[in-house]
Amino acid sequence: MSNASLGSWAKRINGALVAEPADERELIEVVHVLADRGVKLHQDMALSRARLTSLSEIAKNSMTVEAGAGWRLSDLDAKLKPHALTVGPLSPAAMQLRLGEFLEGPWAGLRSIPGGRLEPICTSITAIFPDGRRLETSRAPRSAAGPDLSALVLGGHGRLALCTSAVVRCIPLPENDVRGTWSFPSPQSFVTAMQRAVAEGFWPWRMHVDPRSGRVVAEVRWTASVGAVERDRELLHRCADAAGGRPSGEAEREAPVDVEHETTWDAVRSALESKKPLQLFRVSLTSVVARGDVEGLQLDTPSTWTSLAGRLLPLDARGLFGGAS
Repeated sequence: MSNASLGSWAKRINGALVAEPADERELIEVVHVLADRGVKLHQDMALSRARLTSLSEIAKNSMTVEAGAGWRLSDLDAKLKPHALTVGPLSPAAMQLRLGEFLEGPWAGLRSIPGGRLEPICTSITAIFPDGRRLETSRAPRSAAGPDLSALVLGGHGRLALCTSAVVRCIPLPENDVRGTWSFPSPQSFVTAMQRAVAEGFWPWRMHVDPRSGRVVAEVRWTASVGAVERDRELLHRCADAAGGRPSGEAEREAPVDVEHETTWDAVRSALESKKPLQLFRVSLTSVVARGDVEGLQLDTPSTWTSLAGRLLPLDARGLFGGAS
């Protein structure tokens, strides 16, 4: 099968056949042509959305912007900064993903928010189904929107629908970049203090946690307003004190492993008990993204597809997007 016989969007990249549409209309053409020829995306042919880089005007009142799925999050963040906005507290690996990868992959488009919850980075999604039909989810408040069809895209690995753009919910660019260090008598006391603080609204940008000399030293980094940082400092000090922790002046050391995992607080505790330093991002009540040697879902590779795909397989009866396999 030659790329010339498919269309101008078909390219050879490092010897592999890749569909690289220039816009949504061309992606719909890709879907129809490949369906006619029995070619399957993700198996017979890769898909690149690097050219889907449309960008709307930034709505300052709602702090949203509609961005194409091909935007790398670090580049999108750079576009937002002159407007005093950011995509939020994401990890280094997440910032290197394209918007479509972030929404469809293991991250499922989620970021942490104060209160220990996770929420999608987008308010609505535009996507293409295997039959070429277009999906645009509602921008209405979630309580008034009815069934949330974003679930067909978020975390779906492109098996049920391919994201073309999304309305990204931005947050104000932080005023401060502040660090503080605390020392805890044990991994369990660190985890107890963190979960208690997160439940009360603690919202760090990242943490570096290092077992040293029989204790656990945690450096917390905030990038937030002056008032938010001071509130978090007081909250963490109170929760740390209740768990036997105390302020410390020791500096941060980098974690030796760059692979990121979505994991649990129990896994974090186990890694610290094994004397393994960690960097923590996207901190929530039940889960955390950890960089270092810790058990969990590796976020730079696809996760196992769930039974949901099997139940929704009629949406892709010919397996054009890969189905449930």
